Amino acid sequence: MEQSMTALIYVQNKQGEPLMPTKRPNKMWYWLRKGLAHVVRREPFTIRLHFATTPYVQPATVGVDTGSRVVGIAATTNGEVVYQAEVHLRDDITTKLTQRRQSRRTRRSRKTRYRPARWANRRRPDGWLTPSVRSKCEAMVKAVGAVASLLPVRQLNVELASFDTQKMQHADIHGLEYQQGELQGYVLREYVLAKWNWRCSYCGASQIALQLEPIVPRSRGGSNRPSNLALACEPCNTRKGPRTAQEFGYPDVQAQARLPLRDAAHVCSLKTAVIARLRERGSSPIDRGSPLHRGSEEVRITFGYEPTYKRIQFLHLPKSHPNDAVAITCAIGEAVKPLPIVYRFRCLPRGQYQWYNGKRSEHRVWAPKKVTGWKLYEQVEAKGQIGSIGGRRVKGAFVLKDLLTGKPILEVTPRKLRRLARPVQGWIIHREEVRASSPD
Repeated sequence: MEQSMTALIYVQNKQGEPLMPTKRPNKMWYWLRKGLAHVVRREPFTIRLHFATTPYVQPATVGVDTGSRVVGIAATTNGEVVYQAEVHLRDDITTKLTQRRQSRRTRRSRKTRYRPARWANRRRPDGWLTPSVRSKCEAMVKAVGAVASLLPVRQLNVELASFDTQKMQHADIHGLEYQQGELQGYVLREYVLAKWNWRCSYCGASQIALQLEPIVPRSRGGSNRPSNLALACEPCNTRKGPRTAQEFGYPDVQAQARLPLRDAAHVCSLKTAVIARLRERGSSPIDRGSPLHRGSEEVRITFGYEPTYKRIQFLHLPKSHPNDAVAITCAIGEAVKPLPIVYRFRCLPRGQYQWYNGKRSEHRVWAPKKVTGWKLYEQVEAKGQIGSIGGRRVKGAFVLKDLLTGKPILEVTPRKLRRLARPVQGWIIHREEVRASSPD
């Protein structure tokens, strides 16, 4: 149990309620050796005392920098930063649901009798969110609950970021043109045909059947927005496949596609849902056993321009999600020094529920929880690289993936692995030391 001298040690009383963190590791080790405390979790390092203490604590303020892929969280108390974290949200929900839907429809048409379609008689309840947005919303609330289990939280500041997607594409649009949009007077196909002059966007062929084709494929994060659609003849569309226009050798066509707006749309959908769930009494994890339970007055809203102004003018910090969260917790004119350590959280799926695989689901999935003593998502070190176990090959090799991005980095045999940590409550958590630098 190695603990960095620069990291804070979080303390809980006998009842599991958070107390103030300490910077005195010698006292903490004395309590552990004498049996006066025990370790609750290793990352962030937390202990629980076995003796009674005074109930006096200094209230902490938590700042949440909302985002579509990465969320920044920080906590300050008495003019000091006592917690900094960066939460990497899941971005694979849509892909997994698409695969499940395709398998289900294939299975029904292959081996069952005809059943009437029931998709037309579904009604979405009030406050319904898409599965991908709901996953991110729940992860944010869960991350705030993790902070409330470490610190006596009294106030929660949540950033509200609003995006004007039309202004993001056309900065100079105004007046009547802003109200009408780019499809005024057009049907989508006619608009794309006129935009590309009724010619294939790649080979320039005309007077033939043309297909609407996304410049950035849907599988690569593209969408069916008009700015992402091009014209392609059948041979060009077949040769292009899942590549982008730039990878296909047409960077000029790629320049026509603007930045995808999915992340901006997710943040706009998330903001109200996250605040509503945080304000619900007794329904979110931060309300169970934490001091943040007194009602909606504890949750305050800040706007996107305020953290940027405070971060640049008073804190003099570079752009990052944890630094923005620190700025959200501070008042105007207040200056605090961020911690040299940031905790990186990565959300994990709940598990593998597939029973059969194969072309016709003829093979029973062999997926035990442990293989030679190793589980999925454990943090390990091999060949000088640190990652998590992301797959187990039939030949006996393990696939190591990056802790944050989930991309494969190497394959090794189990005997070359050295265990560093195990996932905790659906998170991969690791501590990273950051260096202070001037803002951009």
